[in-house]
Amino acid sequence: MFGKSEEGIDKKLARNIKRIRMERGMTQKDLADAMGSIEQSVSKFERAISAPSAKAIMQLCEALQVTPNDLYLNDADWRSWQSEKLEHQDHSVNGLVDHVEMVQKMFAEAELARKAGDEKLERATLDQIIQMYMWTNDHFRDVAHLLDRRYVTEYLDKMEKETRESIIDSQK
Repeated sequence: MFGKSEEGIDKKLARNIKRIRMERGMTQKDLADAMGSIEQSVSKFERAISAPSAKAIMQLCEALQVTPNDLYLNDADWRSWQSEKLEHQDHSVNGLVDHVEMVQKMFAEAELARKAGDEKLERATLDQIIQMYMWTNDHFRDVAHLLDRRYVTEYLDKMEKETRESIIDSQK
């Protein structure tokens, strides 16, 4: 099924199995045990002496916690695929970075407006931030609950402090 050549798929696969196994801190025996196989099979896969069956590929993927693409792509293709994969998923690191940058710029604008005494601009900017997170009644309810919990907690903290001070004063 897979031809053996200098740059053939078997060589890429062999190199990637070994690289990923080592990145995971696994020995050939560890990997074989995780696959339900023997150490010699892993050794042969890593040296491109024999190609793993489809079943063995799936076992390798499960044991190494990777996808078949991780095993079959060469380093440059794999890096490109990983980068593209990250850019196109709904919750990517790049998306988070963009979001944090955007929100922090808005907070900075609100802070500058506050320092300039422009309460209207500060309020409008903070309202923009809030609207990013609150667009349903459930969101408003969550915020109302959070603010209520905050009030109650602050109230209890003050009450505890006053009680403690009262006890201390009565002991004098």
